[in-house]
Amino acid sequence: MKLFKKSLATWCAILFFLVFGINTFVAIPSGGVIAGVLALGVAVFMFLGK
Repeated sequence: MKLFKKSLATWCAILFFLVFGINTFVAIPSGGVIAGVLALGVAVFMFLGK
């Protein structure tokens, strides 16, 4: 059963929510920067369709 498409945008979204969720409980020094880059990756890869 496929739960989600295997695309770069999907993986960026999964990693974004994972980093954002971990960052709420454990203070990662560059967690905001990593989450921002992953969010930008979601937007770009969704726009490109990859």
